[in-house]
Amino acid sequence: MQPRLEIEFLIGDPAKICVKACNETFAGETEQYINAQTLEKLAEQLSAFPQSNSDEVTFKVGEADSAYGDCELKFHCFDSAGHTAVLVSLSNDSACAAKFIVQFEALSLDAFVSSIKLALKSGSGVSELIGIKPYTQNV
Repeated sequence: MQPRLEIEFLIGDPAKICVKACNETFAGETEQYINAQTLEKLAEQLSAFPQSNSDEVTFKVGEADSAYGDCELKFHCFDSAGHTAVLVSLSNDSACAAKFIVQFEALSLDAFVSSIKLALKSGSGVSELIGIKPYTQNV
């Protein structure tokens, strides 16, 4: 599997997102109702991410351990070189849950943010953050 994070946005009353993610080992998905401004805020925060190695952006929808599922995405730098990843934590209304990391590069993040903004403007769309295989360290 190609590591990735996908957010599909559908405008409505209320708006809804479908979040799908996978790395080389795990995958998960959930649907959540949201306020469109929540997704706008995520795009704004990710536009300036990362400003430092300690920078972190968290996006959370739903309540943990809820019967309706939840989604938490924590974008962060995982080393002093500024390599980035997102910690994905998803659960759905079938009591299925997944928690894993997707590493990504800055160029992919820029395209992801642009596609979120376009989806918000047009009222629907799919935004995809293409991940990379985990970095390895030669010792």
